Amino acid sequence: MSRAPEPGTAPKAAIVSANTAIERLLVVDGHRPGAVHRLVEDRTLAGGKPVNVARVLHQLGGVQPVLVGFAGGDTGALFRRLLAAEGLTGRWADTAGATRICETLVDLADPAGATVYNAAGPAITPAELAALDTLVEELTSTSAALVCTGSLPPGVPVTGYRDRLASARARGLVTVLDTHGPALAAGAAAAPTVVKVNRDELAAVGGDPESVVAGWRATGTECVIVTDGARPTEAYTPDGRWRVAAAPVDVVSAVGSGDAYLAGLLDSLLTRPDAGWPVHLRRAAACGAANATNIAPGLPPGLPLDELAARVAVTPH
Repeated sequence: MSRAPEPGTAPKAAIVSANTAIERLLVVDGHRPGAVHRLVEDRTLAGGKPVNVARVLHQLGGVQPVLVGFAGGDTGALFRRLLAAEGLTGRWADTAGATRICETLVDLADPAGATVYNAAGPAITPAELAALDTLVEELTSTSAALVCTGSLPPGVPVTGYRDRLASARARGLVTVLDTHGPALAAGAAAAPTVVKVNRDELAAVGGDPESVVAGWRATGTECVIVTDGARPTEAYTPDGRWRVAAAPVDVVSAVGSGDAYLAGLLDSLLTRPDAGWPVHLRRAAACGAANATNIAPGLPPGLPLDELAARVAVTPH
């Protein structure tokens, strides 16, 4: 399914971070609009869906994640330092506009209902976009997978993911798309190996959701994952259609759980390509559930993923 790495080396996954972000994580115990709050905890992280995926892949250890995207201004410099502090690597096209800052408010009284404030990001110029294209082409030449996830900043056309996915798929890479809106519809036209969406994102594509999924698979997409919050996931795979229900966990924050799910799935696809889709889906669901037990995106230390995976129910549907 994917390009084999050199013996003794981990397969590399290129992860496009088109709309790079600094994330301010604010934690309160009982959010009251209009009131003054004393924070239980606050953190400043390298953020965004691509970073969340890279973070979990790095923690799992079987795949080498390399981010590739835009970074600019003082916030871009901070973003790079925050990544390095976590042991994450990337290749960056410099932008005149500053890297955006986003905020996530987690209420311990309602851990599944985080409030997220996402900035649009800096406007990207044609020259900056061309520089990113060059970096993506260079990186995918030595990678086993390409992941396109998250939003696109102003100045990047909605076909930005589609063109990169099509090129990588033609080279034999595993390709993954996880975005929304017009970028989702355009990117899916490149027949990525995996399309991951939530139920609301799928409905927003328009038309009957089952017909949309069938259309994507008819054009060459192998797997479509449809998440639905804490409810079971629907997975359409070459091994059949499955309903995937993770084991219950004590949720601290659901932020980033979908990204952890994607990371677990890709880790399994690249390190155990012949294991079968039920195995891949159990690994994915275990990572998503594990992330939800952590206040910040990522896997908490010491949580037995194999035990969580064994408790995931994967049933034909």
